[in-house]
Amino acid sequence: MTLIKNPILPGAYPDPSVVRVGDDFYLVNSSFEFFPGLPIHHSKDLANWTLIGYGLDRQEQLDDSINLMDVESDGGIHAPSIRYHQGKFYIITTNVYHAPEGKSPI
Repeated sequence: MTLIKNPILPGAYPDPSVVRVGDDFYLVNSSFEFFPGLPIHHSKDLANWTLIGYGLDRQEQLDDSINLMDVESDGGIHAPSIRYHQGKFYIITTNVYHAPEGKSPI
């Protein structure tokens, strides 16, 4: 049996979402205004996690409507959900932006 020591990921890893694929577990969490964003961790036992990449790691993934450079510290990429279906991983996020009253942030 693996002993789990909390926190399993030291530091700030809010809003975790985990998906199991066979004997492997993948975790993604909020990254707010930081780029690269949506850190992805892998584990075989839910106790030991390794950072394996980012869901948002290429500038071309950001179109004109997603500008992480100009968001406030409570904006950006929130509450991701990771899923696996027919051989592909999907990450769905909530993107939070603020704008002056009456103006669209996008």
